[in-house]
Amino acid sequence: MRLLSSVAALSFLPLIHAQSGNGMTTATSSSSSSASAPSGTGTVHRVDVGEDGLSFTPASLNVPVGDKIEFHFYPPAHLVAQSTFANPCSPIKQGGFYSGVVSTSGKSETTFTVTVNNTDPIWYYCGVGQHCQAGMVGVINPPSGGKETIEAFKSAASQVQDSSTPANAFGGVLGTSTNQTTSSRTTDSISNTATSASATKTSAGASSPSTTPNAGVSVQTVGGMSSLVLLGVLSWIMV
Repeated sequence: MRLLSSVAALSFLPLIHAQSGNGMTTATSSSSSSASAPSGTGTVHRVDVGEDGLSFTPASLNVPVGDKIEFHFYPPAHLVAQSTFANPCSPIKQGGFYSGVVSTSGKSETTFTVTVNNTDPIWYYCGVGQHCQAGMVGVINPPSGGKETIEAFKSAASQVQDSSTPANAFGGVLGTSTNQTTSSRTTDSISNTATSASATKTSAGASSPSTTPNAGVSVQTVGGMSSLVLLGVLSWIMV
């Protein structure tokens, strides 16, 4: 009888042991991410073309990516075309922009708007007659240092014999400015110098563990009870 009781008592040990393995700490993880890309300030920066003689005003301008440059034309006739520092008074070979010759009289109402899509320097000029050679050149986002300055660009332009321009307007929006509003038509789009750039900023949250309430206490209690029962059974068998 005592042997059968011992076997019955020992049969509960696996169940007690199994219960002692429950209620372990669990962990959950969560993460979040966000991405943003710069889009500029949405500002339109004005450049006057020929208002003060054969010049762009201002001739040098820093513009954030995503902002626009609005060229306002003054009499009698001017144009704006993108060039390169190495070849002033000549259009850039790929991409860029060109307004075409804009003739106006009296009050300036004609505009040509270009969007800045990267931080690379944008050198440009007026190719009407000898305007470029006379110093009618400009730059958007000039280099912060080095020899490529607006003064050096003007000096190089003065050495060019003749200016050249593309056949048709492209790369911007040619329109009419009326009471600070612009009625416009879009010229052919460009894809090279006006290539887009963006930076992506990503943040991710780290996983954080969470425990089941009182789980550790439950494990310790069941484990202690298992030890006491086992000790009692062994003592009873040995009697």
